[in-house]
Amino acid sequence: MLPRTPVLFSVLFACLAPPLMAQAETLRIATFNTELSRKGPGLLLRDITRGEDAQIAAVITVITEAQPDILVLQGLDWDHDNLALKALARQLVQEGATYPHLFAGQPNAGLATDLDLDGDGRLGGPGDSQGFGDYTGRGGMAVLSRYPLV
Repeated sequence: MLPRTPVLFSVLFACLAPPLMAQAETLRIATFNTELSRKGPGLLLRDITRGEDAQIAAVITVITEAQPDILVLQGLDWDHDNLALKALARQLVQEGATYPHLFAGQPNAGLATDLDLDGDGRLGGPGDSQGFGDYTGRGGMAVLSRYPLV
């Protein structure tokens, strides 16, 4: 049995009316292959802190124009204390893009194995690493976020 008409209309109106709750804000997530990897450990940090590298300046410009809330960067060299990532984040703050929450784990690039993985008859080259790389941390990934990372 259907409820009386006024009740039915009240239920329909409640279902079809715009919600009275606040709507969620848009969350902008981006991924960007920066190709900022360098030929040796510490060189990316050097280039970021010098502030003279056109490629780094271009990456900073793209990020500040896009203004994502969460950003995943590829092609960014990893170092144990994330010094290069922190230096990049400081440069971004100076340009108006603040990312207080950072994460970068050690990639497998450059991690040595005891195997001749590339079959060249020698051990220890970049092709014998768990992930191809001249040194540990080459071409890693990092996450920059305006929101806490758990």
